[in-house]
Amino acid sequence: MEASFFKELSLKDKEEGVNMMWELMTIPLLTGAAALWFGKNTFSEEHRIVQQVFKQYHIYTKDGKDNRYPQLVRECKSTKQIKLIYRIPLALEEKNLRTLQQVLSVTLDQEVNVSFKKWLIIEISKHKMPSYVSYQDVPYRKGWMVPLGRNHQGWQFHHFDHTPHTTISGTTRFGKTVMMKVMMTYLIEHHPLDAQFIIIDLKGGLEFDRYKNLQQVKWVASNPNEALYVLEQVQKDMKERMKRFKRQGWSNIVDTPLSQRLFILIDEAAQLTPEKFMEKEEKKMLAQCQSILSEIARLGGALGVRLVYGTQYPTSDVLNGSIKQNADLKISFRLGSDYASKVAIDAYGAETLPSDIKGRALIKTHEVKEVQVPYLNHEEMWKRIGGYEVAKQTVVPNETGEDYVRLG
Repeated sequence: MEASFFKELSLKDKEEGVNMMWELMTIPLLTGAAALWFGKNTFSEEHRIVQQVFKQYHIYTKDGKDNRYPQLVRECKSTKQIKLIYRIPLALEEKNLRTLQQVLSVTLDQEVNVSFKKWLIIEISKHKMPSYVSYQDVPYRKGWMVPLGRNHQGWQFHHFDHTPHTTISGTTRFGKTVMMKVMMTYLIEHHPLDAQFIIIDLKGGLEFDRYKNLQQVKWVASNPNEALYVLEQVQKDMKERMKRFKRQGWSNIVDTPLSQRLFILIDEAAQLTPEKFMEKEEKKMLAQCQSILSEIARLGGALGVRLVYGTQYPTSDVLNGSIKQNADLKISFRLGSDYASKVAIDAYGAETLPSDIKGRALIKTHEVKEVQVPYLNHEEMWKRIGGYEVAKQTVVPNETGEDYVRLG
């Protein structure tokens, strides 16, 4: 953004490169000047509409008998978006922010993002969110990166070496399993010698068993018994690796010469949740699985283990505290309630995602973004990674775990 607040930028890259913190720091110095300027009937049409929404939905605070509405202190325009920054006496609750965002999106017929960071910030995109994105269009990114999707800001990626674990939630048939397959395909394509996978497919192996003979796939577990077995092997491997790290003076795999990473994909983690009606032994087995997964979430990241934990039913029992707190990336497709959204991503909004668009998701790190996840079917996936299929000997689990292929 250029030095003056009151002219449209001539060079769009300047506007896009300015740090938001600098923007917010400069606002108090110019609030008075902005108020005088905007008092000269220079309000944009977008601001006029936003004001009407404020009034209709009672976005104000009381000052005696007067209603104090948010005051526009800065309007920034670029080729990509219009950003309106308002002073507001009190912060808005998260639900009110989401409601305001939905109303403005419909009213303006544009993609709108509403956030509160000391100031009420309304970003109106000039580009619409895509309703379909193909995996074939995903660009290349170096490192342990995977594509999360595309929005009006461009492609959004995730770096597993920066954030080792993620949770994926969403009602069935909206894209959760496709998201896992996108991650798996991209990692194998770009790290064929170093990416390793253990897949716990608790839909009976229907989704991932067909990939069990890929050289990068070390195990596909299709029931809780197999899941417990393979998780116990990972736990043993982690303990051995921790000893090695101590001997070498290493604290995190990113600072070592080790190049391999082990990805544990869990499709439908709710099947690992103990229920009251279960027999004692079954409850004990599932509790052991949950305990090991919690340990992986706490300790595995530094050792090179990356957990991708997916479920249709994001409840506090399924997404236990250790897993949720250690998964700094949270992804959610459409969910049935605001409660489920709050559990899944610590924010409302997944319940309002469109029901007629498959692959639409919210990604949550330090902020929430909406994306369209790239679509990938089995035929395209196999065309890209099927060449890594190898003949594998059928292995029967034994108590020693000697058949287990170790990480690295």
